[in-house]
Amino acid sequence: MGSFEPAITILDSKLQRLPDQMVQEMLQTLGIAMFCVNLSPAERPSMKEVVALLMEVKSPPEDQAKLLNL
Repeated sequence: MGSFEPAITILDSKLQRLPDQMVQEMLQTLGIAMFCVNLSPAERPSMKEVVALLMEVKSPPEDQAKLLNL
C-alpha cells in the first residue's frame, strides 16, 4: 500500500474479475484496515468508528446478489 502501484494490484487476480462495485468495496475495506494499523495509536480509529466505516462500505444483500447474478 505504500508503493505507487494501483491498490487493486494487492488483490488476488481472481478477485479482480468480480464486478467493479465489489472490488471497490474490497479496496475501501483495505483502506479502513490500513487506517487501523497506523503507526501512531492516536491516529487509529476506535472500534465504534471502524464499525461505522464498515457499515458505509457494505452493500445491501439484494445488491450483492445482483452483482453475483444469483
